[in-house]
Amino acid sequence: MNATSHSPEPTRDRVEAVLAHVAEALADTAETSEGGGPWTARWDAIGPAQPHDPITAAPYAGLNRLLLTAGAAAVADAETGAWATDVAWYSAGFRIIAGQQGVIALRDTTSGLKAVTVFNACQVTGAPAPLERFAAPPPFTNDQIDRLFGVDDGQPRSTLEPTDRRASQLSAAAVARAGARAGYEIGWADPKRSLAGVLGSLMVANTLGFSYHPEMPPPPAAQAWADRLRSPDGGRMALEVSADASRLAAIVVERIATRQIDSLGDVSADRPDGVAFSHNGMR
Repeated sequence: MNATSHSPEPTRDRVEAVLAHVAEALADTAETSEGGGPWTARWDAIGPAQPHDPITAAPYAGLNRLLLTAGAAAVADAETGAWATDVAWYSAGFRIIAGQQGVIALRDTTSGLKAVTVFNACQVTGAPAPLERFAAPPPFTNDQIDRLFGVDDGQPRSTLEPTDRRASQLSAAAVARAGARAGYEIGWADPKRSLAGVLGSLMVANTLGFSYHPEMPPPPAAQAWADRLRSPDGGRMALEVSADASRLAAIVVERIATRQIDSLGDVSADRPDGVAFSHNGMR
């Protein structure tokens, strides 16, 4: 994402530009999906690279998760996803190195979204040690991945199948089931929900330490994503899709963490009806 100098926070006009920029990036991703392969790779963020606030230890969610994953490419030596505002860094005893450029994130306030500049840990003096919470998880076998998701049919899994692919398949199944139980059915016919499902599945796989290998969408679905994201309301769609994706991922990850995933392929979380989707979804 575009870098910005260490200067006063951008004005409200910058918010719309940021939304449009993410929408265009997602549209580009949609168009590359027809080539197959790991077409969502630009949004992968694993282990220490997961966008998070190193001061509060809170992960960034929603659009900020996408902004800061892509934004790392604009900052030399950004080896972790540790991002905070200059004020937050100062409050913790750190200083921004002179001449550094940050990237734009969005803050949800009572008066609406506000664009703020954040800086990576590599851009401050005496950068803090990486947080254990975001350390790279230990490697898993395919059998261990199955157990993680509650899939236990007694059949051994091939050690030749890439673990990233197995984790991706189960992440997608878990997100789809979680969405269904929350009244958020995911299918290729709905551009917004299908894209949220892809991104939510990516977030689950990344949280578990895996690169995401998505299913190749039908060409009409990919084209519908690109068309909607490049429409006048494309920025709003990007905001809502990323928020929904984070909520879906949070449902699945929470249940994995508490070991309450259903067994035998029912890889999702029970959730009360009325789970709120399509709000900003940022921390």
